[in-house]
Amino acid sequence: MKRSSLLLLLALLGVSPSASSLAVEEEIVVVVNQANPARAAGRDTLRPIFQTTRTEWNGRSAMPLNLPEDSPLRQRFDRAVLGLDPDGVARYWIDRKIRGGERPPRKVSSPGAVLRAVAEEEGGVGYVAASDVNASVKVIARIRNGQVIPP
Repeated sequence: MKRSSLLLLLALLGVSPSASSLAVEEEIVVVVNQANPARAAGRDTLRPIFQTTRTEWNGRSAMPLNLPEDSPLRQRFDRAVLGLDPDGVARYWIDRKIRGGERPPRKVSSPGAVLRAVAEEEGGVGYVAASDVNASVKVIARIRNGQVIPP
């Protein structure tokens, strides 16, 4: 639905939208350890790392990190990078477990935990909201409007 149509519908219903309800979703950034030589990574690079079908990256063991399944940031990341909704992600990991594949990425509790783990582990790769990123990590991709783009 176009923004103008949404505003008209809300006006007809007598609802006054807040600025946050119509705001564009915050950009997600994919981050790696400062020692990682990668300058950029696209969906074709990130997808196998986060599906753990690629366990080595730039001469290191890849250590992908995920936020909890109920995190809206995680759900947006999974849609953009894996092309899966939450149910699809759950089915993927059940199938991998049945077939004896690699374990899922390590789950951490918060964006701060992602940044700390990536900063400490040379093979670390994770994602946070753009507003959370700091100098302890390096941005190698951005997710904007559901698309993975260069930093």
